[in-house]
Amino acid sequence: MSTPILWILFPLLISGISLFFMRYRKILKWGGMGISLVLALSAVILPVNVTFNLLFWEVKISDQLLVFGRRFILSSADQPVVILLFAILFFWLVILDLNIVPMQFFPFSLAGITLILTAYAVDPIYYGALFFAFLALINVILLSPPGEEPTPGVLRFLIYQILGMLFILFAAWLASWIDLNSGDQVMLGRSLLILALGFSFLLSVFPFLSWIPMVGEENHPFVTGFVFNTYFLGIFLFGSRFITEGGWLVQGGNLQNPLQLAGAIMLGFGGILAVFSKHLGRLLGAVVIAEIGRSLLALSLFLTGFPIYFAMVIIQSLSLGVWASSLSTLKLGVSDLNYSSLTGAARQWPVITSGLLLGYFTLAGLPLLGGFPIYWGLGSGLAFYPLWINISLALGSVGLIIGGLRILNVFTKDSGEESVLILGEPLTRYLILGLNFLLILLGFFPQVLLKITRAMTEILMGF
Repeated sequence: MSTPILWILFPLLISGISLFFMRYRKILKWGGMGISLVLALSAVILPVNVTFNLLFWEVKISDQLLVFGRRFILSSADQPVVILLFAILFFWLVILDLNIVPMQFFPFSLAGITLILTAYAVDPIYYGALFFAFLALINVILLSPPGEEPTPGVLRFLIYQILGMLFILFAAWLASWIDLNSGDQVMLGRSLLILALGFSFLLSVFPFLSWIPMVGEENHPFVTGFVFNTYFLGIFLFGSRFITEGGWLVQGGNLQNPLQLAGAIMLGFGGILAVFSKHLGRLLGAVVIAEIGRSLLALSLFLTGFPIYFAMVIIQSLSLGVWASSLSTLKLGVSDLNYSSLTGAARQWPVITSGLLLGYFTLAGLPLLGGFPIYWGLGSGLAFYPLWINISLALGSVGLIIGGLRILNVFTKDSGEESVLILGEPLTRYLILGLNFLLILLGFFPQVLLKITRAMTEILMGF
């Protein structure tokens, strides 16, 4: 037995088998919750490379698996990543409304999480780009329900991810050739430029970000929120492994400035898009673009920024979850998600719109909510760098808050309909209220979250 078999091959097998049971939605949901919870707990409990007694047998779980000459490694240092990924999947399955979300969500969401782990575990690490191409295909299926053609945004997403994979593999091939012909600085510079271009496609760094608001506007809100949450988390985990294995933590000066520049541009673009958006799906795209920028800024701080980044991931998951669940439910009661169709929504569906507003303003960085202390910590970490970085961080957050105030104005405007209507299942409304309370609570007690993420960073870095 090895960790790749337990946390990669076994979930892949389960996702394949579950394709034959898609008509049994309740079984898939509750079974999926149980499987994801067991996998997350196994990463907490099981020792790796240590012999232990299991009933009458002595068991030792190896951290490696060799497949076609390539190693897949998930050591004890990687257990926080396993816990995080399966915990996020468990969370999304908990808030899943069986009457709204397409039936293929569980099989392909589990397969997607597993492919992220595969890309993270493969050695050499640049082969992970291949698995992200497969992950892009999985997400295309996830975003395109049976009987429907992929939307233009989904097709553009697929094209960009395939191009990113090709550029990364080509850069890795050039780098291996340079090892045999050392001293060619021109070729080294070209390979690094191609590598940066590959990651720009994968991370949707400007100008390769147009698919994000398109997918947010055209596709199912719940599935879109899940894809945004997990896909970019996977890319950042993959990229951080590139950073650590490439020695950038020791000699990272050449990488820091490009990360900060890209982060500032993405954050600024997200803020501008939020101000001028007139559709809730495009507004979701705007806040996701801004979150990519903040994540790049956090990773530019290297060891100091990793706890902040993981705290941001947890906040993002909770906020995107309550946003996606609320938006999917709200969509049942309106003709479309344009602002013109949402006038007075808060007067008719106060619980549903509260989830939208709390989730959005948390990601925007409004004070007293869970995102604010994390983003404040990010700004404090960037205080020792050029002033324009913190200015871009502040202006991006201001743009997001202005975008949120616009939808608040639309939701509370008098539409002539004062009666409170019921949308969605009672459990969905209770979950929205519970998540709202949790986001407020994290705004008052951020030290609990940061303590967890510091421990995660220490384990990952081997401290």
